[in-house]
Amino acid sequence: MKFRYKVLFTNLILLSLGLGLVGYLMIHKNFELAKQTQLKNAIVQNNLVQSSVEYELLQLLNSVSDNSETSNNNTDNNNADNSNAEKSSISASSIAAQLPQIGSRVSSSVHSRDSFFYIYFDGEKVYTDDKSDARIGDTLFKNLTTGNKNYVIKEESQKHYIYVTSQSVIDEKNLWIVSKCDASEAYTLLDEQINYFRLIIIVILIAESAAMYFISRYMTKPLEKLNHVSEEIAQGDYATRVNVKSHDEIGLLAQKFNIMAQAVSDHVDELNDMVHRREQFVADFTHEIKTPMTSIIGYADTMRSLELPREEQMMALGYIFSEGKRLESMSQKLFELIYLRRHDIEKARVHMADLCAEVVKVVEPAYENRHLTIETEIEDAVLLLNRELFITALVNLMDNARKASEEGQQVWVTGKFVDSRACNIPKDKTDIGETESADDEKCMTAYEICIIDHGIGMTKEQAAKICDEFYMADKSRARKEGGAGIGMSLVAIILEHHNAVLSVESEPGCGTTMRILLPW
Repeated sequence: MKFRYKVLFTNLILLSLGLGLVGYLMIHKNFELAKQTQLKNAIVQNNLVQSSVEYELLQLLNSVSDNSETSNNNTDNNNADNSNAEKSSISASSIAAQLPQIGSRVSSSVHSRDSFFYIYFDGEKVYTDDKSDARIGDTLFKNLTTGNKNYVIKEESQKHYIYVTSQSVIDEKNLWIVSKCDASEAYTLLDEQINYFRLIIIVILIAESAAMYFISRYMTKPLEKLNHVSEEIAQGDYATRVNVKSHDEIGLLAQKFNIMAQAVSDHVDELNDMVHRREQFVADFTHEIKTPMTSIIGYADTMRSLELPREEQMMALGYIFSEGKRLESMSQKLFELIYLRRHDIEKARVHMADLCAEVVKVVEPAYENRHLTIETEIEDAVLLLNRELFITALVNLMDNARKASEEGQQVWVTGKFVDSRACNIPKDKTDIGETESADDEKCMTAYEICIIDHGIGMTKEQAAKICDEFYMADKSRARKEGGAGIGMSLVAIILEHHNAVLSVESEPGCGTTMRILLPW
């Protein structure tokens, strides 16, 4: 189920429960108020009937009393007690006999089409104006005392009636007045309110559903964009991005998603570049091996199949030896290259003057064979280096300078402290240490080693590729000198382990400057 429908249904359920609870409480309150009003009217009606019946009884008792006084005037005082007893007896019997007539007179005076009453005297029903003559249960008479009232609500013929009972005592006999009032109006009002509320809640839910659908659709539209973009990225389109400009959590999520997509894209580009480099490495490696192997196999086959003079044999053996040495050098450099990519190196404090002197001593024989001279200008410093690897890197750079130089030229080797800010090297690429100057300005300090030749030089495009495996700016010259295009790759790896940066400044025909910045 889509998220927008979950939001829609959740809101509908909560709204329905809220409206239902509020509607129930309001309808119940209105119904109770209406019922209390009906009950008050029933009590008023009962009081009216009770007052009317008691008034009629009082009139009856007064008339009996007047007759008794007239009779007493014609009799002796000795018969006074017998007369009083006779009066009492007449009053009780007169009440029982006169109640139906009294009830009829009261009914005519207080008659209402929605109200009726019953008269009970001494437990017997003596009068009612209710034609239905409903059966009244004993509940109305239980625990009833003079001055109090009992009431019940009963349903009769799909109508609701309120029965209210009051009690009077006449000659020690109970007189019960039961009024019956129609209370259907309260229940009709209840039904009407329920039906009206159902209609209102249906309309509200329909309107709220439509509004909530469009609101949820609008609010979840960025999520759909995220989902669509994620599908495109999953299918390989790493350049697509989410265009969400909101400033809420979804907008923040979209920003993070774009950052993640960019990271994935960069990583994929890196992986593709790595795969391309590996494929290119294998192709170049195969090509570089093929050339010396062809020479070795060719000269070996010639010597095996033909009887050559001693001079030609020595020439062939010389080619086989030189090509074998080139293969050996290439394999050694490849081993070092692979090893350095997978392992860390150990470092120790090294004096740069001693290290550079050792490098010059290593390459000096090869320089003398080409009639080249080496000039050095080294400012001593103690740096944290791997001595053997750094010597290897400098020997490779010196060897490249030798191969690029013509006979009789000079190669300069310098080493000194510099302010790296003057070297046009970005800080994030140099990793040079920071020190505080006297005026509290940040001063980037580095140790710079330069190897400068005045040989054939390179173009900017050639200088940019110089550290690629098996790349040679002048392949014929490099192969003639026994190169395989791995030396500069090895140099780059060694310098990377030392947090150093190599920059190349070169022009065709003017020479090359290899500049190394080392953190200090």
